[in-house]
Amino acid sequence: MFGIGKGIVLKKLRSEPEFQDMTTTFMTSTDSRIIAASGEEMMVSLYGGLRYEGLDLLRYRKFASKVVVGNIYVQVKSLPPTSDSARFHCLRSYLQSRTWIGNADDLSPTDWGWHIDDNKLLPVKGTLPPAPEKLLKIIKCNYKINCDTMRYSCRKHGIECSSACGECRGVSCLNSSAPTLNDVQESE
Repeated sequence: MFGIGKGIVLKKLRSEPEFQDMTTTFMTSTDSRIIAASGEEMMVSLYGGLRYEGLDLLRYRKFASKVVVGNIYVQVKSLPPTSDSARFHCLRSYLQSRTWIGNADDLSPTDWGWHIDDNKLLPVKGTLPPAPEKLLKIIKCNYKINCDTMRYSCRKHGIECSSACGECRGVSCLNSSAPTLNDVQESE
């Protein structure tokens, strides 16, 4: 996990009994759902989240706080993982630790965060898209005049300007649709 080193984990293990309980559950259970839930709680704690907050909410909260302070480019790797990707990471970590201990003979890697592709064992990174489709299509431009030619990145990619665009904010250029009455009422 980006930015989370062994030192942070060891410090939490020494100082927080709740974190110790999570690690115990992680190592003593054989139920993949319990292991994934315990692993997610551990990650929330490591990223400074609130107990029972969940990674997806914490990820959103961390993203929003970085945007609010004016950080235009948020490095995705600096955010907590999604709960979907964390689940597979936790399952693989469990299998790895059980292998090191010598108790993994009865465990199939394909049940613990791995899949076989072209006769190779590869990690499952997740089953959900990294973000909603609408969000993946957001491109912003910082041009000041009408956004009416193909040199503007939004128009070049066939996407209307959005509220993320510099000057036009997705409403005052030739590459945006006029706001509807519903849009105006929803923003009030």
